Amino acid sequence: MILIFSSSGDPSTLDVMRWIHHLSGARVVRINADEEYRVELTFADDDFHVRVNDDAFRLADVSSAWLRKGGFWFKGLFPAVTAAGRPALTRHLGQMLERENRALRDHFHYVLRKRCAVLGSAHGSTPNKLVVLERARELGLRTPPFSVSNLRSHAQSLLASGDGYVTKAMSDGLYLFDATDSKTGYYTYTEALGPQSLEGAAERGAPSFFQRYVEKAFELRIFFLDDQFRAGAIFSQNDEKTRVDYRKYNDERPNRVIPFRLPQEIEHKLSLLARALDLNTGSFDMIVDAQGEYYLLEVNPVGQFGPLSEKCNLGIERMIAERLVAHEH
Repeated sequence: MILIFSSSGDPSTLDVMRWIHHLSGARVVRINADEEYRVELTFADDDFHVRVNDDAFRLADVSSAWLRKGGFWFKGLFPAVTAAGRPALTRHLGQMLERENRALRDHFHYVLRKRCAVLGSAHGSTPNKLVVLERARELGLRTPPFSVSNLRSHAQSLLASGDGYVTKAMSDGLYLFDATDSKTGYYTYTEALGPQSLEGAAERGAPSFFQRYVEKAFELRIFFLDDQFRAGAIFSQNDEKTRVDYRKYNDERPNRVIPFRLPQEIEHKLSLLARALDLNTGSFDMIVDAQGEYYLLEVNPVGQFGPLSEKCNLGIERMIAERLVAHEH
């Protein structure tokens, strides 16, 4: 049996499931983090016994699991408790129940890894970007110099240096699509640091992330699974709209994207970094400058790989499916 944890709107999960059904007759159970289920869960005899709606299974029955999206997929196990007229006690009870939920979640993941081959990492789904850059440098990968400060004077000194800088979120940034009647999307991007960035800024504000802008020849999106790499080169620097952040897509004149073979030295260092971060799949973002030097920007364990796979004919969905069915008896 193959267990897949994802979200309801992820098209890549469906594509991988189609390949699984093409390659094998394995039973597949998919649980989405953004859906509500009727859950029955018991841990006994060193195993979890689970029923999600009409799907019943033990973790001992699972040969492979794919942690595609989400962190814990069984909601509502600990209903909220309210102490009438006692807000402090109500808050404390809520915090206690969250600790209970975290303890159960961590144990579930521990037993899951003990019982089967797991692709992905719930704990590594949002690695610290700053730590990733530090670890990358320790392993010999180039990264653009960065700084973090809550002082306006620091940002002004970067502008005065004459070097180009960009600013972006230290975490995942904002990605929200309001599916109600407004149908409004809210997004944050990597932005060039300029005088307009500091207009109205206080001398001391929220800490901000600043990174040296590297003039690129092209950028790379690199999918990895264990020690296998599939990469595409994106020629985003030729369009002013996508030069700083290619996610500001130009739908009228899309960036050219082609398959790319990474140098063995870069693959080796990326493999070392993935192991250091305890990741066995995900995507690396890199850029290559005019001198042919490679710079790591970040790693995303749960990023979208579908467009890269389609445009470059990389067959990533089949790679994942083959990894999942390989452990079927």
